[in-house]
Amino acid sequence: MSGSLHHRDAAISADRERNRPHPLQIQAWRAMGATNRTLLGIQLRRTARRWKLAALSTQHPDWNEARLHAELAQIYLRERA
Repeated sequence: MSGSLHHRDAAISADRERNRPHPLQIQAWRAMGATNRTLLGIQLRRTARRWKLAALSTQHPDWNEARLHAELAQIYLRERA
């Protein structure tokens, strides 16, 4: 059992290391300042929503624009729940 826990802890640690930002990314984010980081976050969120809307449109070509936007809103609401 303890071997299993050690393996799991090692896997979690390795996953965290892989997901850690590169030091140059951290340096760039710090140089951007709070306002530019916020604007970048807004831009990335809008891009993600456009991509998801395009994916929904491809998956459901029979849905009209209102239905696509309603589904997109539901998806984002469910993620927050």
